[in-house]
Amino acid sequence: MERIVLIQSDMALSRELTFFLQHSGFQVASASEGRQALLEINRTQPDAIVMAEDMAKLNGDELCILIRQTPQAPVIILGTKPEESGGVPFLECGASAYVPSPLQRGLLLARIRSLLRRKGAQGI
Repeated sequence: MERIVLIQSDMALSRELTFFLQHSGFQVASASEGRQALLEINRTQPDAIVMAEDMAKLNGDELCILIRQTPQAPVIILGTKPEESGGVPFLECGASAYVPSPLQRGLLLARIRSLLRRKGAQGI
């Protein structure tokens, strides 16, 4: 079973996404703030990371460090803006995908599966 770390400060949304991802066949570990997220990533060695854009305690520099420390795990940013252009700084920093707001669960699932297939094809 593939492992995902979900980093989301909104606890209600975190529960909803955890339930959705688990029922989609993933093992999910969640974190609600930056330091906890780093510990969870080190503990679980995830296949993918799904992170809310507006994580208050994880600034952009720390995000870049996180992405560089986990090159084997694609990082998907859950946007707070309705347009894709809001994800440009994250994609330039090394994130693998940006899913704009409002969140479409089907699109998120398709992005995760696509990135994991690509990762598998590369043999990472």
